Amino acid sequence: MPESTSRLPDFPDGKVIYCILPDDGTDKRLLAELRKRQGIVTAGSATRRGVGALADTKTKRGKLPEPDMVRLVYVICTEDQADETFDLIFWSAHIDKPGRGAMWQQAVTGCTPYELPADVPDEETIS
Repeated sequence: MPESTSRLPDFPDGKVIYCILPDDGTDKRLLAELRKRQGIVTAGSATRRGVGALADTKTKRGKLPEPDMVRLVYVICTEDQADETFDLIFWSAHIDKPGRGAMWQQAVTGCTPYELPADVPDEETIS
């Protein structure tokens, strides 16, 4: 496959891992663990509204079920880190348990490389 011409020179191949988690603080604990165990700082989370595809819902005919607040976590890593990072997220966030979320990974289609300044203190995390 020919290399894309829109790609930045010397920019490493990467993967982006997405996961949808309950809005219970798991995202903050997960991001702290990724930083501590793998040094990953190219990650974040955002609030979304969602309805579990397999969840029991009761609603009137013709009406949508009430959504729950969820967190969309995204992690950008090198291809070399992707499998290990995916496994860490899967087990740390308990994705193997019913109702704990979903996750997937794909090639990075675009991002801007950056580094955080060394003198920025860590945020407090939820225990």
